[in-house]
Amino acid sequence: MAEDDSRKDPVPPQVGDGRNRYEIIRTAHLGSGHFGDVYMGQHYTSREKVAVKLEHRSGSIARREWEVMSAMDGNGAPRVHYTGMHGRYYVMVMDLLGPTLQRLLESKPNRHLSFDQVMIIGTKCVELLRKLHAKGYVHGDVKPENFLCSPSEGSTISDPSKGLYMIDLGLASKWRDSSRANGHISYGQRVDHFSGTVRYASVNAHLGRWLSRRDDLESLGYMLLYLFNGSLPWQGYCGDDKNMQVCETKGRLTIESMCRGAPEIMQYYIAYVKNLKFEDRPQYDYLLMLFDSVNGGMRKVRTLIEQRSTEATDKDSWEDDSRDKETTATAGQKRKRSNNEESAETEAEPIAKKYKLVVPKRIKTHQWVIISTSARTGNSPHTQCYTSHTTYQNLAKEVEKKWSQNMRITTLNFAGSMWTAVLNAKNSGYTEQALHYCPDPDFPREWVRQKWDDGFFITSVAGNDSSWGVVCSMMQRGKKYKQQSYIVSATFPSKWVSEKWSSGYFITAISTQGRFQQQWCVVMSRGAPYKDQCVEL
Repeated sequence: MAEDDSRKDPVPPQVGDGRNRYEIIRTAHLGSGHFGDVYMGQHYTSREKVAVKLEHRSGSIARREWEVMSAMDGNGAPRVHYTGMHGRYYVMVMDLLGPTLQRLLESKPNRHLSFDQVMIIGTKCVELLRKLHAKGYVHGDVKPENFLCSPSEGSTISDPSKGLYMIDLGLASKWRDSSRANGHISYGQRVDHFSGTVRYASVNAHLGRWLSRRDDLESLGYMLLYLFNGSLPWQGYCGDDKNMQVCETKGRLTIESMCRGAPEIMQYYIAYVKNLKFEDRPQYDYLLMLFDSVNGGMRKVRTLIEQRSTEATDKDSWEDDSRDKETTATAGQKRKRSNNEESAETEAEPIAKKYKLVVPKRIKTHQWVIISTSARTGNSPHTQCYTSHTTYQNLAKEVEKKWSQNMRITTLNFAGSMWTAVLNAKNSGYTEQALHYCPDPDFPREWVRQKWDDGFFITSVAGNDSSWGVVCSMMQRGKKYKQQSYIVSATFPSKWVSEKWSSGYFITAISTQGRFQQQWCVVMSRGAPYKDQCVEL
């Protein structure tokens, strides 16, 4: 949003210099962006109508937008007539275009667009993003407010098919890095970082990951669903953790549920863009094919699916990974043909060779992540073991036996309906331990407080659908934490973690609990043997 009106300097009556002077029509406010406001203006001599964007110079990102707009040079973005400074404002004068897609949507009595309109907008936006990506940038804030229709030229009805333009490029960032061998920026994440608009942001943006081309396309998918349905499943959240609530909803929903009420082709679009890796180059032509309703985009997809099913056993032509539901045509290899096939190419064949199809998953799946360390660290099969049980009571009995053998719990976990404890006999750093089971969703705060008073620290925590398991340990001299803190939150507490990191704390235990109303428990300690830390969600 733009700054509060009470804090802004008065809007100047004119901007520019020399022959590039423009009068600002201060009563014609066209809209607001993240950091500025846009007014209608006109050239002093030609009286040509223009749009004038003003951004306050304190904390402005105008220069970045100027850089990207200059790179676009009017190809997919408004043509820029003037950039400069006036008083405490950064100023950009550009073409005056039509209304935003958001305004177009709001003009509809039922507040949603038709199938054909959404497919046209999808096509136009993919083409625009391909142009921007070709310049080495990602937009970073794809949403209906940031796409303008062409001027209506006397008509009161705006038609996106006549043309669309990207605006508000102040949050754009570079994906290209010519100094690296692959030409792509390196991957990174900061859990307390977010830029963009919560409603349309990619899951990666919510999680503070560096953005790449895939993220613009994911945001576009959410925007198209919004234009078709008039709403999105994650609207209505509020509060300080709104960002993570929306993120978790986007991650939890199946693609079928997310796209309910929308054209089936949207499921294939969302499945494809969410399957892209950080450095992947998107197949823009495939996405354009999906939106090509005139030539049967969905029909081509079905043909490709049928071809995959008939050739699933021909590994010379197809690589079919049923786990990822992804099909890729192997370059330079062909399936065997009958004599009748020699004389004619099927319609599907060139599509199959050119594109990768990602079939939407109907269910959510879970995976194990196992981290093992070398025996050189002091632990080996002779000094480390694990024990798994369907009930916590049986686990506790087995753990007590292991304690009597001087083994200590290093990890407690619940997955696949099993409680599991990993125990070490050497170098655990713990002289004494206590194991506590809390059979309800409320974290055992009083028990933990008592253990802290007794000189113990939380060293592991786990949760299932309805209960908690907590391990507290007495630590060896020289290995004790200096201080410890924990938080139980409905979403991952990014801001709290970031603040603790800045105070010298590190995450030393973490878990989630609950099935329908999941909550996080994050334990952070000062004096942990770490120099730096990052979180990948």
